[in-house]
Amino acid sequence: MTLIRIAAAGLLVIMATACESTPAQVSVNPSDTIAVLDCQAVIGSEATPAEDDSVVLDRVALPTKRALQANRSGDPGARRFAKDGLYIRRDVSVDLIVPNEWRDRLTINWGFPGEATHHLRVPGCRPTRTINAIHDQDAWLVYSGGYTVSEPACVALVVKAGQTEQTVRIGVGAACPGQGEPPPPV
Repeated sequence: MTLIRIAAAGLLVIMATACESTPAQVSVNPSDTIAVLDCQAVIGSEATPAEDDSVVLDRVALPTKRALQANRSGDPGARRFAKDGLYIRRDVSVDLIVPNEWRDRLTINWGFPGEATHHLRVPGCRPTRTINAIHDQDAWLVYSGGYTVSEPACVALVVKAGQTEQTVRIGVGAACPGQGEPPPPV
């Protein structure tokens, strides 16, 4: 029994490095614009998420194990964009919310054409007409998009499913604790 407790404690330590359990200040009020993911904008399907993503609330896979490359557009004063596919478990709903303390520095955007937002709602997707082939046996749907930041940072993102929420840290152009440095900007 002691060996099981030690293994469980070790697993909790590993999980804690990828996800932060303290609640972030999230404002969801009538003035917030909620972008709804267009389920038909799926770019593919996979049996499992990317190897270096973490599955959060058994609904979405996010890049908590690696820092993302964040590139500027041609404008030297422009924000930086980190492209990253969003893996969503088929048929589940989930909200991705930028906490209040990050709203002036971070937006998220997935789907086609997608819109920069602080709150993305995934309505429980089961695409019927798609631009790329998807396979019914695949549990995960993939959407193009990513994160836009004012400067490279280890950002916070809240994943909410019903009354359950979890805050995760994502390296956008800069590594979070426990991550390697991102590839250099192009």
